[in-house]
Amino acid sequence: MGSFAIVFIAASLPLTPAAAQASPGTGAQQVSLSTDAITWPFDGYSIIASYETARLDGLRFHLEVFGLALPESVIDSYAPNTGEGWQRRVDRALMLSVDHHPFEGMKGLHWGAGFNVQGSTVSRTGHSPAEAYATFEPILRLGYQWFPSARSGLFITPYAALGFPIHLSQPEAIGGEVYGEAAILPVASVQIGWRFPMPPR
Repeated sequence: MGSFAIVFIAASLPLTPAAAQASPGTGAQQVSLSTDAITWPFDGYSIIASYETARLDGLRFHLEVFGLALPESVIDSYAPNTGEGWQRRVDRALMLSVDHHPFEGMKGLHWGAGFNVQGSTVSRTGHSPAEAYATFEPILRLGYQWFPSARSGLFITPYAALGFPIHLSQPEAIGGEVYGEAAILPVASVQIGWRFPMPPR
């Protein structure tokens, strides 16, 4: 578990149930802070701020900043990269998205859509220099937001998503080869966070 995850969990535990009610529909407006666990083992970070309001019932809006080093297994899963010694780091990324909870009887189930913009650096073992490039990536996701206790704001959200990366710039060839990326990128992970009701105006 990364250092950011430890700090995040430690900061959340002291909060009392009175400070963060978790019952669906509690309060006219609510904000959440969370992190995506997929970044923890890969020298990464993730901070997600979310907002929901009773005026837009069933919708939840997100802003996320994140970064991570892609594991070799993911890079090599795209055949043109296999065995070429590529490394890629998402140095910085910004994502905007919205989730829709369509079922009254299953409030946690949701689908979502959004996009992110990533700035990445790629390199190859035994070659230099590294190359930078940027992508714009629309996303679709399906998930379930689960509150383990109705007395606290802690939530756990497993999800699966598809990304469709579009290159805003292209990395130059390194050692005669160019880093490749699949047209569709699947990902599955878990987000962990805390929801806070906002005081009425």
